[in-house]
Amino acid sequence: MIIVKLKGGLGNQMLQYATGLAVASAQCEELKLDIIGYDDPRYVNANTPRQYRMFPFNLSASIATTNEVEKARNPFGIFSKLLRAFSQRVLKKHYVDYDASLFKKKNNYLEGYFQSEKNFINVKSKILKEFTLRKEFQSEVFLLEKNKIDKNRSVSVHIRRGDYVSDATTNSIHGVCSRDYYDQAISLIRTKVDTPIFYFFSDDIDWVKKEFGERPDFVFVSNPNLEDYEELMLMSSCAHNIIANSSFSWWGAYLNQNVGKMVIAPKKWVNTQPDPHPNIVPEGWIRI
Repeated sequence: MIIVKLKGGLGNQMLQYATGLAVASAQCEELKLDIIGYDDPRYVNANTPRQYRMFPFNLSASIATTNEVEKARNPFGIFSKLLRAFSQRVLKKHYVDYDASLFKKKNNYLEGYFQSEKNFINVKSKILKEFTLRKEFQSEVFLLEKNKIDKNRSVSVHIRRGDYVSDATTNSIHGVCSRDYYDQAISLIRTKVDTPIFYFFSDDIDWVKKEFGERPDFVFVSNPNLEDYEELMLMSSCAHNIIANSSFSWWGAYLNQNVGKMVIAPKKWVNTQPDPHPNIVPEGWIRI
């Protein structure tokens, strides 16, 4: 059995799940999910509350019990905790990016962010199948919006604000993609796609409407009646994607199965230098 620790929002949960699935598949083991941390008051009462959000997907993994998590996470009791603390605090082993060692050693418990498709490229087809919405989680609003999306000219534009703007610590780490970035991306799309239509998604859609203004080829999709996982799938239904420095819109682009898709991503993913996850953007995506 392989257990993967889930943390962060939906996009990060999906990266952790995908990596866990790849490791479990390589070792011919069952995958289970540790979601215990989502009961932690630090998540529940945070500026951006976090919850387990992959329940609408067609996942093959199941939720691990508390006993299963404890046995996998701390097989040697206090010594396991000390070793983990040493690895994280002294060796700075946080598994933020791609790490080939995950597949070279026996490890029943995975914890990290794993922000690169290189961790799970070998099971991509399975991931694309599992990260689909079960019918009972496809609302009428979602289906209506999906039917409105032009299959050939649509371009999703994701603008991440939220704690990237409101929380000083988060802002200092991640920063926010500038208006200039989006203007350049939109202009580039216009040179490559005939009469594109831009579909905007954001956790602050009112700000986006004011900032970008009304245009015939701008459609503002996000609204309170859509769940986060529905918005992600709507982004993936677009022909092309302009993403933020966000794992959420990363998945919107990654799940887009248009063979001729253009994906534009920011060249600077975080403010930290050197970038702790240099492999986060897949080959073929355009960085500006």
